[in-house]
Amino acid sequence: MKTRNTFPFLLRFRVKILRSLFLGLGVLLWPTSAFTQVEGLESQLFSCIAQTFEDGPQALDSLINRFEGELLSEGLLENTDGESYRGLLQRIASDQGIVRPPELYFGPRFRSIHKDSVTLNECSKILDISTIKPSDSTLIQFEVLRESLLHENLNPALEALAYLDLLTDNDLALPYYRLLTYELIDRQAFQTTTPDTGIPTYGPLTQLDARGANVFRVYLNERDQLIVSDQLVSREQMLKLVSSHARTFEQSALYIIEVEPDVKYSQFVSVKDQISLAISEVRDLYSRSVLGKNLTELTTSEQAAVFEKYPIRIVMP
Repeated sequence: MKTRNTFPFLLRFRVKILRSLFLGLGVLLWPTSAFTQVEGLESQLFSCIAQTFEDGPQALDSLINRFEGELLSEGLLENTDGESYRGLLQRIASDQGIVRPPELYFGPRFRSIHKDSVTLNECSKILDISTIKPSDSTLIQFEVLRESLLHENLNPALEALAYLDLLTDNDLALPYYRLLTYELIDRQAFQTTTPDTGIPTYGPLTQLDARGANVFRVYLNERDQLIVSDQLVSREQMLKLVSSHARTFEQSALYIIEVEPDVKYSQFVSVKDQISLAISEVRDLYSRSVLGKNLTELTTSEQAAVFEKYPIRIVMP
């Protein structure tokens, strides 16, 4: 396994190569303002995502304003400019804990708003390489980076470090980048209160049976569809199945996410986080019924016992 210092070095090396390549082409071919072009394209992407909401684009704007308002009231943001948001990512990159209740996580609220999946898939066409000018290098590198992270399996701190190495304060003032990094805040908060004992690959699974009934296997295709036991299931159905699996197999439960080659990183993270949150809910229900306290009220030893009874082991093949 790579060390903590190896990941950011590799990612910075990859990003610097891409930055040099695209910026070099930009200087030769497109002498106009790179920031103006990127901002325009990113605005198109954000607007397209907002238009997929069945309640209209104001639904996404309202959710973002409410979420950032909560971060402001909790002291996690000083204001809503790019510099302040960079400070929050730096806090995550330094692996400082963030304590937030699950009901205030951005991801579950974002996914609970009904969206037109067909229209959402159409948004990806804006990123067709043939439509992007070489001087839009930051956006290209950001998308390449997010795709590479699918295979790196970084924890929130290292992922935040990779974003900080690529994105400037001006970039972080754009809603598109912020929207796609909100998940880091959720994951750092979740990791703070629920230490991740997940196993990244099959390598360390010698002590576990990866073929028996204790394995919950979900297949994610590029259309963001979930398949469990050869059956197409909704997100809500998957959560119920995960909860049942956790309660049934307890310490031996294992969760495997298989993905198609073209699956986006954000799709994978969404499924991984939903599985984690479903197990967390099982932990919380057990804690309340047996110990009479919720997870945040447990002592260190009590929390360790609950986590051991219902571990979060999510791997990719």
